[in-house]
Amino acid sequence: MRRHLLVFEDGTASELGLKAFVDSLDTGAQMYTFDGCACFLKSTLTAQEVSSRFLKFAGSSLFFIADISASDCSGRMFGIFWEFMKKPALPSAAE
Repeated sequence: MRRHLLVFEDGTASELGLKAFVDSLDTGAQMYTFDGCACFLKSTLTAQEVSSRFLKFAGSSLFFIADISASDCSGRMFGIFWEFMKKPALPSAAE
């Protein structure tokens, strides 16, 4: 599972249909949203693949996606945030 940072044009998140977007990704994809400008996304897809799929939902909104899977992270956030960021991916059915 990869972690991506998704940043959109200010204030457009509520207009984008983010649940439908996450549902259109791979099985097990998850999103943690912030204040309408940014979110973190877990998916097995690459940043380019996520970007290509997000284009269908973004309309004319500007956005940026970066794979931050290997990035060190620190800060003061709610526990649920850290659970989302650091929780390992679910094991595959083949394991």
